[in-house]
Amino acid sequence: MRKRIIRNRKARYGFMTVLLTVLLITAIVLCNALVKTLVTRYSWYVNLNAKPNYSVTENCFTLLGTLLDGKDASVRIKFCDTEKNLKASATSVYVYENALAMAERFPNQISVECHNIWLNPASVRDYTKTFNPATGEYVDIALNSSCVIIESGSYYRVYDLSEFFVFAEGDTSKLWAYNGEKKLAAGILHAIEPNAPTVCFTNNHGEIFYDYELMFLLDDAGYNIRHIDLFTEKIPEECTLLISYNPNTDLTVADGVATSSETDALNAFLQTSGNTYLVFVENGTPKLPNLEGFLGEWGIETRYHKENGSAHSYRYMVQDTEQSLTSDGYTIYGQAVTEGRAADFAKGLSRTTIFKNATALRAANGYESNGDGSYSKGNRTYYSVFEASESAVSWANGRAVSDDTATLFAVTEQKNADQGSSYVAVCASADFGTEEFLQSSVYGNTDTLMTFFGSIGKKNLPIGLTLKPFEATDISTVTTAQMWRWTVALAAIPAVAVTAVALIVLVKRRRA
Repeated sequence: MRKRIIRNRKARYGFMTVLLTVLLITAIVLCNALVKTLVTRYSWYVNLNAKPNYSVTENCFTLLGTLLDGKDASVRIKFCDTEKNLKASATSVYVYENALAMAERFPNQISVECHNIWLNPASVRDYTKTFNPATGEYVDIALNSSCVIIESGSYYRVYDLSEFFVFAEGDTSKLWAYNGEKKLAAGILHAIEPNAPTVCFTNNHGEIFYDYELMFLLDDAGYNIRHIDLFTEKIPEECTLLISYNPNTDLTVADGVATSSETDALNAFLQTSGNTYLVFVENGTPKLPNLEGFLGEWGIETRYHKENGSAHSYRYMVQDTEQSLTSDGYTIYGQAVTEGRAADFAKGLSRTTIFKNATALRAANGYESNGDGSYSKGNRTYYSVFEASESAVSWANGRAVSDDTATLFAVTEQKNADQGSSYVAVCASADFGTEEFLQSSVYGNTDTLMTFFGSIGKKNLPIGLTLKPFEATDISTVTTAQMWRWTVALAAIPAVAVTAVALIVLVKRRRA
């Protein structure tokens, strides 16, 4: 029997095919193991990524030119170390070379100095304080060789070299990206405009900050930062932007019991053109009737679902299993409105804006549609600036309750008697303003906020001066829908190809 099988031409052909296939696969596995061993042993690596460029960009030079144009300003950038040490460092050399490039482009207005503070501490002895954006206060500082001083006239600010970089997970041993170009530009902005507009954060409503990255962004935008108790303190005259970030207790209203009405203070603040009130909420924000009533008067409604026969309302939470960065569908892509006045609040954005753990917004009752996506009542007009995609579904109390388009970022513009405008805006995601999404070279959250600040009147913003990662992060832009399509394609294409080849071989064999 064995001799007949071996002598059979087709059987012998099949046996040899299987044997050759096994030998080929074995050879490939052995070659891979050998190459991997050699690559690991002798570091045979080739970096196929484009070499990062950490020099000053033309966008930055253009911004600096706008800042310095027509100003009799002299900005001095002082490094508290020797030139030799700065150039020898693998990190500080980027900051030093950027500063030199700025001084070379604007030699009459920017200069760079190096001070050996160990041999000559008197040269920097007067710089004893610096501003902390997280607290909005000036704090005492002990200078060391990692300090960088940016000074103009009587103003100065002390930075640490670590502020010019971004670190993974907040660990200074895990260098992730370079941010020095924007930080130097922001430092120069503060130096030549010490009386810049002020942003005030409310601090008396249980505001929950997951980190302080939003404050650092506003500092880079050129705002002076303060924190105020809206119940006991007056909003300062120099304040043009007021922010309530993830409040957890309600505003006071004029009800005959409270001695102060915060809603009245807000309305008075917003009678001045150029002033803006910005609120961040999320799907976990508790119900705040007074705040939500105030926002409703300004045309922005935060959405709730009420079960039949129940007195309890449940806030919407938006899920999008297709346009999401995560498998649970709660870290979603915002779709910027591209037409009409609403588009002006997000004009020119090229990167995707992310909303995590978002609730839903819509135009409040009493506001009538203008037929272009906006809604008006009196001298106020509501605009939906970012929306969830058509595949998004809103959930409440554990079940899907709506597939209506959910607004994620809304702005209401009020036309005042002087023909100027003031604004109320609501972002439906508190995570929107956290380090995870603001410290990113991939997501557009930082540029979205910078563009919004520009649209409400802030000038000289470092828009487009993005982080420069030391490693690629492009994979972060893949949505769940794209991930599934690629997974199916990569699984199906090889299988279909092998099946097709097998069928062709089988047909030819039968015809032979």
